[in-house]
Amino acid sequence: MSALAADWNKKGFEARSLADVLKSLNAGSPASSKSIQLKLPEIADEGTLVPAFVASKIPNTQMIAIIVENNIFPLAASFVFSNGADPAFSANLRVRRTSPIKVVVQANGKYFLTSKEVKVATTDMCD
Repeated sequence: MSALAADWNKKGFEARSLADVLKSLNAGSPASSKSIQLKLPEIADEGTLVPAFVASKIPNTQMIAIIVENNIFPLAASFVFSNGADPAFSANLRVRRTSPIKVVVQANGKYFLTSKEVKVATTDMCD
């Protein structure tokens, strides 16, 4: 098993709004899905290190993106999966302030979304 770097979504990572991130992902208006697992703490003591676990149970998942809606640059991560790779990962997020965390999944040319809010107790960083 190997990981390869692909062309990165420069437009997406420079976007400053949820709408612009979704546009950069070609996601339009993703459908809500309960087949996306998103594990986050309800309250983060500080926003510098918020652990997240994401997994997609949607068949033929091709891409997963994490969006921290209230960050200055909301697109936090984007992963492309191919050749039967397990569409699951853990990441540490920087969360500027209390924010909805959204996960967008692309599978079979369609886009799906789930979301969960994380409350941040200390917000003196992440600008």
